[in-house]
Amino acid sequence: MKTFLKILAFAISIPLFISATPIDSQDTETYTIYKIYEKIELDNGSKVIDSWGNVEDAKAVLVPTEIDRGRYSIEITRISSNLYQICGTSLYIETKYCYEYATREEVLLNITSTFGYDLGEVIFFD
Repeated sequence: MKTFLKILAFAISIPLFISATPIDSQDTETYTIYKIYEKIELDNGSKVIDSWGNVEDAKAVLVPTEIDRGRYSIEITRISSNLYQICGTSLYIETKYCYEYATREEVLLNITSTFGYDLGEVIFFD
């Protein structure tokens, strides 16, 4: 009888351990969003002057913009170090210390502010 009670107590406790595990326990990587930009196409023959005074040919510029606060499920593609395009839009996000190589990768964009040095975070799911 004691053995039966021990087995019953163990069987009852298993769901408690399972339910204590978070449902969204996926491996994730989170990176800070530093800036959000909108790409503006330029006319052929346009030039830009960089911060060192060099003149370069240009086909587009990235202009700072805002996104409403909230959580967005989006796809992004890496353009260069710490710069990702939101697929299907003219919007780009600049991150801090993000080394994820992404091509149309689904991520969660969590915008918590519209100004400052920390606009929110981009969350990659492994």
